[in-house]
Amino acid sequence: MPAPSLVHAARKAPDARHQVYRMAKVMSERKNGPEGACTVVHLFQAGFTEAQVLAYRDPARALLQGLPLGLTTEPPGRREAEAAVEAIRELRFVRAAERFLTQRAWAAPVISERQWDDAAS
Repeated sequence: MPAPSLVHAARKAPDARHQVYRMAKVMSERKNGPEGACTVVHLFQAGFTEAQVLAYRDPARALLQGLPLGLTTEPPGRREAEAAVEAIRELRFVRAAERFLTQRAWAAPVISERQWDDAAS
């Protein structure tokens, strides 16, 4: 088992996406071979290190299935949180603008006098 720092370094490598594509290609070629599947030994024979196999194996499988790679530098939920914060800021701006307009558009109340009917009392 490789050190976690080696796996982390493999995931953050500048050519990580290229390596994932290369591993997916090796996996798809070996899938149709006489063994019927790609093993770790096949990946080692293709030139991948143990840390690279651990780092790129799951993204390569996801690529073969048409799923996103998952090699992002952002933590999960970061984009959703940023979108929620932006929506809150927009809502606060709209409410502040409404308050400003209601304070600005203030006018003195219109007072009208009514005629009292003496007959009604």
